[in-house]
Amino acid sequence: MKVIMNKLKQLFFRRRRFTDLSVSIDEHLQERIDELVRDGLTREQAAQRARREFGNVALIEERSREVWQWPTLEGFLWNVKYAVRQLQRAPGYSALVVVILALGIGANAAIFTVIESVLLAPLPFANESRLALLDTHWTDTGHTTPRVTGPDAVDVRSQAKSLEAVSLYAGGDEGVQLHDHSTYTTVTWVDEDFARVFHLYPIAGRLFTDAESHRAALVSEDFARDNFGSAQAAVGQLLHIENEAIEIVGVLPGGFTYPDRTQIWEAFPLLPESMTRTAFNYRAVALLRPGTDFKVAQAELNGLSSRLETAYPAENRKKLIVAVPLAEALTGSVRPTLLLLWGTVSLILLISCANVTILQLARSMERKREIAIRKALGSNPWQVMQPVLMEGLLLALLGCVAGVTLAIPTLRILVAIAPKGLPRATEIHLNGWVLAFTLCISVLTVLGSCLLPAMRAARVRAAEAMKQDSSRGMELKGTVRLRDSLVVAEIAATFLLAVAAGLLLRTMATLMNRDLGYQARQLLVVDADAPAHAESDYQRVILQFNELFAELGRLPGVEQAAGVMGLPTGPYGSNGYYDARGGLPVDQLHKPWAWFSVASPGYFTTMEIPMLRGRDFDTRDTYASPFVAIISESLAKQSFGDRDPIGRQIQCGLDSDKWMTVVGVVGDVRQESPADKPGPTLYMPMAQHPYYANQIHIVLRTKVKPLTLLNTVREKILGVNPLMSLRFTTMDAMVHESITTERFRAVLISTFAGTGLLLAMLGIYGTIQYAVTMRTFEIALRLAFGATRDQVLRGVLARAVSIACYGILLGVVFSLILTRLVTGMLVGVRPIDPVSLSAAAALILLMSLIAGLAPSWKAMRVQPMTVLRSE
Repeated sequence: MKVIMNKLKQLFFRRRRFTDLSVSIDEHLQERIDELVRDGLTREQAAQRARREFGNVALIEERSREVWQWPTLEGFLWNVKYAVRQLQRAPGYSALVVVILALGIGANAAIFTVIESVLLAPLPFANESRLALLDTHWTDTGHTTPRVTGPDAVDVRSQAKSLEAVSLYAGGDEGVQLHDHSTYTTVTWVDEDFARVFHLYPIAGRLFTDAESHRAALVSEDFARDNFGSAQAAVGQLLHIENEAIEIVGVLPGGFTYPDRTQIWEAFPLLPESMTRTAFNYRAVALLRPGTDFKVAQAELNGLSSRLETAYPAENRKKLIVAVPLAEALTGSVRPTLLLLWGTVSLILLISCANVTILQLARSMERKREIAIRKALGSNPWQVMQPVLMEGLLLALLGCVAGVTLAIPTLRILVAIAPKGLPRATEIHLNGWVLAFTLCISVLTVLGSCLLPAMRAARVRAAEAMKQDSSRGMELKGTVRLRDSLVVAEIAATFLLAVAAGLLLRTMATLMNRDLGYQARQLLVVDADAPAHAESDYQRVILQFNELFAELGRLPGVEQAAGVMGLPTGPYGSNGYYDARGGLPVDQLHKPWAWFSVASPGYFTTMEIPMLRGRDFDTRDTYASPFVAIISESLAKQSFGDRDPIGRQIQCGLDSDKWMTVVGVVGDVRQESPADKPGPTLYMPMAQHPYYANQIHIVLRTKVKPLTLLNTVREKILGVNPLMSLRFTTMDAMVHESITTERFRAVLISTFAGTGLLLAMLGIYGTIQYAVTMRTFEIALRLAFGATRDQVLRGVLARAVSIACYGILLGVVFSLILTRLVTGMLVGVRPIDPVSLSAAAALILLMSLIAGLAPSWKAMRVQPMTVLRSE
């Protein structure tokens, strides 16, 4: 260690040490000269004799310096200084390489930040590796739902020894009444075991017990601070949910918001309220016992599922309870999209790498005489490669800094346009792992880019290099072919990106222009939650809503108003199996399925859903009158075929086992998003199903811009019921929100494709421009011997187009293979889409022509006599 410190000391203070050495040598010589003068020699004779006795002063200084120096480090520093000087002499080249690297590295850093935060980072929960979500899987159909039935979960909790705790939960956005206002927030009903599963400890107050079901709640630290000032102040406060008084008994840390950014966790009984094995009303999260892996737990669940199927052959037929790691369950839906984006930016990085390699090859050609001289003076191949590699390392560092700088705003844009349901979005941020990854890909990218030029430089033969003259079209063997191959490769990658962008953009166009089954324009949508608990509360709410629909319909600018539970693309709704009388034969093991909606009179007219047969709901359809229903066209075909469904009866398990008479048939709608196929829907009147009619969407068909009526509508609703929680949007916004994932993919892939196109243009431009520069003498000779300038122009453009054509052909081959990976992301478009392929090819050809115009113009402007005289 002492030796290293001395060497470092000598390294940083060597100038003074070298000066001291020279002074010491001079003093020693002067003393010897003085001695010889005293012995009778003249000073000149004494000086000559003293130097002969002392020896070669320069050699002695050099050997003395070698003792103090650190050759490896000093050689490295010399190479750094030399590389800096070389880059300073070529500022345009240096800036271009840094910009190219910044685009590739910045995009990769931003996407990797999202992937690391969402997919790779451990969940912010205690024992996160032992947390599992319980799904229900049907082995005969392959269908899986992320829910379980109440009795199935109870059996798992009591019999699965590999699970330490199992908790059921359910919930969503709810209206919450506080002491001075109402608000919409995410409320989840959880049982006592929820805290055991997640090892939760309140920062204020305590946890609730099973005895406090529907009377106690935990809230998040943010909710407590926003509504009560602090966590301590929230403890003991009352809030009302569904007209029930709930006491806040504890406050959980602000970082915990599972599930779905929950703010309130209301106590839920350990024994579920729904005990039917065909109603999948709950989600279940479990904690594996220490030392138990998922394979062991799943093996036990397989045996348990088999026993349940034997005990309940009708309800549990082919049903399997599956334990999925919680991290996988949370991120599984976005994993394909994020991996697609990472693959896309990897192509951008490869294109950047190819561009840098092309620039390095061109630069090494310009410096081949310098390299030849160095080899002629005795430099070995490693010494020749070192300056090239050092330039690459410096450019890597600059590119890394520029890439991280570019990644910061890019990351903000990514998070801003990401789908609303992107899991762990609040955890996305740059960290040490991302910076380390960015530095690594920066170094690897530049080393990969400059390694080939460095190796070619090391293989330069001095004699041949000195003879060659690139200005006369003479270059090192294979250089032109290598450079063109790199451009072809990056065009192929760009073509692949352009095809992917075309497929996703066509998907978006399809979704935006699809017939939804209703008219989304000019619709104001109000989320309305009226607190109700007892039957009298629900009946009162029905009367209030009926009054509201009439008053809202009379407002200036409003054509019609109605209400629905189960609005298309909305968060409220239900679905399940149903039975029909007088219809087609039904396999009791595979009952028909449909969406369930509860609607008010006038809903279909307001939404412009066509009434195909029969009548709408009206004042005759009360709670005391015979139950009725309206069905969609596809449900009519599914259950009644060609028979007239009017007057036939249907039954579902929404909230009543009463048979309902079909009084109307309406058109199909796309329920969840424009990407879905129209499905069977069963509509029931609000008055006959009041327990599903207090939390609804009010829809208003307007003559003016919908949001301009927001304040008027709010005042009217709160005038009828001031405790009602309200939230406003438009139907257009809801439809657009339902396809945010598709839009997110299309926008990002198109942006990356545009970046790749820009980089490919730079590659073609640089290659053609360099070729024209190197062949200036040849072009001058051709013009001197009679070639026209138009022929020169066509020749240069033909080379640009030929390179593009080779790249397109290679890209077509790759696209035929790789576009199948995005099949599941396409709607109304085939993976092998002639329109997308043709558009991408045309775009690449146009880009190559544009990139070749400037070099072509330069070639046309060559003056033969001027060039030939200079030679």
